[in-house]
Amino acid sequence: MKTAGWSTYRVAGQVYRSECAVRNCWKHWTREGTYKRKTGSGATRKTTRGEDRRIVRQALVDPTVTRSTIRADVGVAIVPQTFSRHLTEANLKSKLPFRAFPLTPEHRQLRLQWCQARSMWNVTDWQKFLFSDKSRFVLGRDNNLLRVWRLPGERCNSPTLFYVTLLVQLV
Repeated sequence: MKTAGWSTYRVAGQVYRSECAVRNCWKHWTREGTYKRKTGSGATRKTTRGEDRRIVRQALVDPTVTRSTIRADVGVAIVPQTFSRHLTEANLKSKLPFRAFPLTPEHRQLRLQWCQARSMWNVTDWQKFLFSDKSRFVLGRDNNLLRVWRLPGERCNSPTLFYVTLLVQLV
């Protein structure tokens, strides 16, 4: 491309590299007539491609799998950032799971009865109520440490949807 008269900027845009990288390659080519990557440049890989695929597959099969579990299954001593990098390359992100209260048929029936009992209320009756959808009640241990691996836009899919159950009856 450079021998055809293209600018460094245009070549960089075409091959998705920085102008500096294209300039350095061109200098090396004009000086030595060839371009080879330097041996030993870059970090050595700790995992094989098969192990990389296994890491991603485990996160897809079980979104709640932890990095330490993956490390034990793969059998390679690598740092947690390596797992995160492999999963990020596969477009998987570590997110908090979407939590929802389960609505059983009994819950639905009770909600319907509540609404029907108040269907004839006027404005003054409704002014006595306070509605809030931002309340958070923690009964027991808070388990916000649980994270899931999921693709973008996969918030409410069943593997990453956890139903919250209350262990203590509210009075």
